[in-house]
Amino acid sequence: MRRLISLLLVILLLVPSLAGAEDLTAEWMEHAFRSRDVVGGAVIVSRYGETVFTYTYGSKNARLMLPVTLNTCFRIASVTKMVTAVGLMQLYDRGYFSLDAPVSDYLPFQVVNTAFKDDPITVRQVLSHTTGLRQTQNSQINWDYVSKRNTESLFVRFARPGARYIYSNANGGLFGALIESLTGQSMNTYMSQNVFRPLGMNAAYAAGLLPDASDISSRLTKSGGSMLSPEYAVGMEYEDTCDPARHLEYSVGGLYTSANSLNRLGMMLCNEGYLDGVRILSPYTVRLMQADQRQEPGSSVTGDSRYGLGIQRYTDTYGNVWYGHQGITDGLSSDLFYLPEKGLVVTVIANGYTPQKFDTLAAIASLTMERAVETNWDRYVRHTAFTFGADE
Repeated sequence: MRRLISLLLVILLLVPSLAGAEDLTAEWMEHAFRSRDVVGGAVIVSRYGETVFTYTYGSKNARLMLPVTLNTCFRIASVTKMVTAVGLMQLYDRGYFSLDAPVSDYLPFQVVNTAFKDDPITVRQVLSHTTGLRQTQNSQINWDYVSKRNTESLFVRFARPGARYIYSNANGGLFGALIESLTGQSMNTYMSQNVFRPLGMNAAYAAGLLPDASDISSRLTKSGGSMLSPEYAVGMEYEDTCDPARHLEYSVGGLYTSANSLNRLGMMLCNEGYLDGVRILSPYTVRLMQADQRQEPGSSVTGDSRYGLGIQRYTDTYGNVWYGHQGITDGLSSDLFYLPEKGLVVTVIANGYTPQKFDTLAAIASLTMERAVETNWDRYVRHTAFTFGADE
């Protein structure tokens, strides 16, 4: 009996330390990065518009000489799609297109599945990844050529438009093509003027177009070796013109930006389209981007999808529904997710390693998100950095 009482006392004494054991700390973050052989990366957590946690790790180059900062720009892979979708849905807010109209109505080429000629592919289907297009590394499709012949090889067999979720880079390529076709501007010009500059983001679809190109990470391989240096990336040619048919690859995964900048976009979405006196999207449109498209009136989407409109829904092990996007390519993973119910925004970028998945997300990001939920942020001193709340 005495041994049982002693054991209970020990457990009670341990409870305070156990309660804090799940907090998101620099020590836990360092272990998460180091144990996965990450070369360099950055993490930011915001809560109701206040930055409550920041962490940088390692180097932005393979020689381990230049440390990563929160302003280091990385090529963020497929998170590019969500960022571009914000610009496209801004045009929706302004009445430029209808979600359930054929996407071909707004493009200088036809996007059609010749196996289902009577079922037009709609903008809503493109944004929700329900077009039936196959996943492909080559998103620069010559639609003019293939649509006059037979496009069935581009699509998953028997996948009727709107009926089935199939993630495809080819859908993401159409995000940017639509922006260029609808505005008559290059995608980078439109996004810079209407999203990046208003939000104070250092971002561009090519390293050489960054407003500040002084802090760029090398692209690293899965083993941590150098794949592309900042100098070479800055010198690469980018065709900054309006040409939707030729620019289908730009919005798939080529955006360069920093953890700081990406986190600002996440806070804007978490706050229903508004940040620091600037409205980027209407609250209705942000909610629509998050929604199950099957439930929307008159929707051309009939099948279940992980995506709303350019935004992925992810349910963690606690049942919380997060919204955002991830990018995994070569030796990099980037993740931006937000949890409106708790006002949380989590940005995680890791470079020069082999990403491992936990459920559907890169483990290093999904576990950080769960730690962010577990942490009692009210116990920490917070520094207000942004204005958060509805516009007046």
